[in-house]
Amino acid sequence: MGLESKPNAYNLLMGETIEETKDGTFEELWKLKIPSKTSIFALRLIRDRLSTKLNLRRRHVEINDMLCPFCKNREKGATHLFFHCSKILPIWWKSLSWVNILGAFPPNPRQHFLQHVHVLDDGIRVNKRKCWWMAMTWTIWQQRNKIVYSNDTFNGNKLLDDAIFLLWIWLRNMEKDFVIHFNQWSSNLRDGFCYQRRVAVIGYQ
Repeated sequence: MGLESKPNAYNLLMGETIEETKDGTFEELWKLKIPSKTSIFALRLIRDRLSTKLNLRRRHVEINDMLCPFCKNREKGATHLFFHCSKILPIWWKSLSWVNILGAFPPNPRQHFLQHVHVLDDGIRVNKRKCWWMAMTWTIWQQRNKIVYSNDTFNGNKLLDDAIFLLWIWLRNMEKDFVIHFNQWSSNLRDGFCYQRRVAVIGYQ
């Protein structure tokens, strides 16, 4: 999964982290056992360094279509694309009960990620929430690129299914006792996030 490249990438990026170290964002991102390209992507998202239409225009790249590829309203940057878009926001709301988060989502990517971190819970459950945030944002970006560069159409159900499947793959690699079949795990995601160990014990394998 590309994990062997993480130490070098970590050293490369460590010199650029100042603000992230204050609230632990960088460390929280980097200690997850997921592909390094996904961690780097998330860090770029949090720093607003992705090649969104707004950022490209700021770099004096000519962009004729400034509409969000999902909702077709004017894109206002990464915060809109990943969190506030009318097509994307309902997917985040749907996942609130799974990850046991209450209240409204924060207004920027850093605080949005930290909301999935700073919950009073054990380490395994927190890791699942962090991985869910990573899987969702990564999948959103992949679907955005398919629409922009390959003329695909937005499919919210497929986006959600792809993010859930990606999370399941990561958890299988992260947790040695994570042996639940995807169909069984995904059929009750609240238990999948919060009570995986107990479910495994009673025989759902």
